[in-house]
Amino acid sequence: MISNSSTADDAERLLAEDGPVARAFATRDRAPGGFEARPQQLDMARRVGEALSSGRHALLEAGTGVGKSFAYLVPALCWAVENDACVAVATSTIALQEQIVRRDLPLLAEALPFEFTYALVKGRGNYLCFRRMYRALEGGGSLFDDEAREQLEAIRTWSVTTEEGSRQDLGFQPLPSVWESVQAEQGNCLGRACRYYEPCHYQASRRRAQGAQLLVLNHHVLMADLAMRRTGGGFLPELDAIVVDEAHDLEDTAAEHLGLRVSGIGVQVQLGRLWSPRRRRGLLAGHPDSRLRLAVDAARGAARVFFEETRALLGSERGQTVALPDGAHLPDELSPRLAELASVLLKAARGADAETSLEIGSRARGIRGLADALAALARDELEDQVRWGEVSGRGGLALYSAPIEVGPLLDQVLFDAHHAVILTSATLAAGRPASFDFIRGRLGLGEADEAAIGSPFDYPRQARLVVHTELPDPSRESSSYEAELPEAVLDAVRRSRGGAFVLFTSYTAMRRTADALRHELEALGLRVLVQGESLERPQLLDAFREGDGVLFGVASFWQGVDVPGEALRHVVITRLPFEVPTHPLQVARSRRLEEKGGDSFRDLSLPTAALRLKQGFGRLIRHTSDRGLVTILDKRIVTKGYGRYLLESLPECPIERIPADEFI
Repeated sequence: MISNSSTADDAERLLAEDGPVARAFATRDRAPGGFEARPQQLDMARRVGEALSSGRHALLEAGTGVGKSFAYLVPALCWAVENDACVAVATSTIALQEQIVRRDLPLLAEALPFEFTYALVKGRGNYLCFRRMYRALEGGGSLFDDEAREQLEAIRTWSVTTEEGSRQDLGFQPLPSVWESVQAEQGNCLGRACRYYEPCHYQASRRRAQGAQLLVLNHHVLMADLAMRRTGGGFLPELDAIVVDEAHDLEDTAAEHLGLRVSGIGVQVQLGRLWSPRRRRGLLAGHPDSRLRLAVDAARGAARVFFEETRALLGSERGQTVALPDGAHLPDELSPRLAELASVLLKAARGADAETSLEIGSRARGIRGLADALAALARDELEDQVRWGEVSGRGGLALYSAPIEVGPLLDQVLFDAHHAVILTSATLAAGRPASFDFIRGRLGLGEADEAAIGSPFDYPRQARLVVHTELPDPSRESSSYEAELPEAVLDAVRRSRGGAFVLFTSYTAMRRTADALRHELEALGLRVLVQGESLERPQLLDAFREGDGVLFGVASFWQGVDVPGEALRHVVITRLPFEVPTHPLQVARSRRLEEKGGDSFRDLSLPTAALRLKQGFGRLIRHTSDRGLVTILDKRIVTKGYGRYLLESLPECPIERIPADEFI
């Protein structure tokens, strides 16, 4: 039973060195060395408990090794059970979700002296729909080619044994067209009238969520629900409190869900699902009304013209991003065509049998959504948003919009709407002493408790920072820097004899450097692993953990990667992780800051880079027994005035400058 004391006291008692969680670790031997008593974990647990009990929001930075998932799960469970409430834990990465659901919560279910319920919540599209699968199997000849039909049969075989019924549980990566034909969809569900309602994995997940005291979900699911609630919708149960882990990513996820995106490829894929004249396949292939297929063909032609003309108007080349000027209207003959097609499809759906009606109706609503988004993008009808176009490496154009500031919207749908919201991450504060001003302003968080809870790791003993100063300045002498970078990376990797992450800020630089060094590194007996080449992220990490590896990565490898032990003993940061200053969203955010009297570099670019640099540094030390180097190949961190701010955002450890006779 939970005591009558505060949630904070309960959490501290349960996580104490001789408490039930420690005993559960000892019984199950779940971690190397068993349970470690960490004062920092108890400090964080107390602060989470106090925020929940008092109904206050909190910003809690918890350094690597604190064990923050237990530090928020235990008080969250205590408070939810004691108050018959529902708490959501939202993470950014799938890896952390899996850890919480598959490892942490089962252990707590054994350890804690009270019962609780929890559920993993995924988006609807992650789940198999039995009705749609069998319908696709029946019409396979008109919908799929040989490879797709083979995958569809494999999904049917898997559907008999899967316990979860989600795409992540499938043993292979299906073609997008195949999974889209069998996934659960909004507006394409018979609910209780479906013959597969009882065994339906999505419906089972909803039932578990409705009765659970703790929900585990990701930022995207949370923001999708909050965005729907702005218009009276929503699909999650009513949440009393929310813990947002990896909260440094929340602004970007919020901007994505509160903005728009329409791509030429996306439009053609949606139309191709209806009817492909070249392959003579699609949902409408056997429909008796040929006018439906003609309407699809007309929309396809309009889409081709629109995206070709828009790309020419923007003057953008492959790989470029170009802003759409404020007030500029794009010549748009496409959105009316799409709206007309949606209307025709809805009429056809009303005269069809129930299942065909659902399929056609779902496609119609998707097409209507594209029409509305495209019209808003083309006519600049989006208040306080910035619009831009991106051309992919293959030449496809996508149009985007995003709110310049997400803070006011998050204040409305997140902070004002819930009893308590706890934001946590290993990187929320920057500078020394640690300041939360930047993240608080970006997320629109007003009054809140805050604390920077240090790491239990002994960084002065476990880590060393090496800064190269002989390379050219990458911002002023870009071509010279790029020419000398491969040799500098090779020297750094030799220093640790592999076991290195080499982190980049652009795919182009990563690929160029990896290609230049591949043969030399392999000659040293090192395995070269490159993000985006042949292995997916989980398989890349598995291969790296085997040892003697050098992993070249961007973006996602700066954070959320946990490789304790000798396999990772060196992190090489090739360039300081500043945002691309010319990206339209960054330009708009900078302009807005300066309109308010701020300084875009000091108040936006620099703290953003500090938090990302801190994330990259954090890949190195993951356990008390780890040792290693972090090497920075960008001399600006010691030659520029702002370098001290970046250095002071990192854990304190010995710093060496190369050439070796110079020290910071």
